[in-house]
Amino acid sequence: MAALLAGSLLSPVLAALSARLGRRRVLTVLVALGALAPVTAAVTSWAPLLLLVAAVAVLTTTAGNATLAVYATQAAPGFQRPTVIGLFSLCYQLGGAFGPAIAALIALA
Repeated sequence: MAALLAGSLLSPVLAALSARLGRRRVLTVLVALGALAPVTAAVTSWAPLLLLVAAVAVLTTTAGNATLAVYATQAAPGFQRPTVIGLFSLCYQLGGAFGPAIAALIALA
């Protein structure tokens, strides 16, 4: 629970800083942290580090969703923005629904 709260509370900070840092830098940070989290979790069994990795994973998913939603809506014309936000949220949540099922199928195959 602590990792979920920490990652969730830090994500608005990164989303707010994204305007100052620039799109490329924010995406680089998110991809790097997103790739580092599962690799670190796979090679360590130390509980405090696993807790930190879980917080980083939550941070990358929630901050990535917020940051990429802003980029997606900025790219759309004004009259299509509500639709873009809805589709973006739908795809994000479908990934959360189907992602673990696909990962389980790959792991079991």
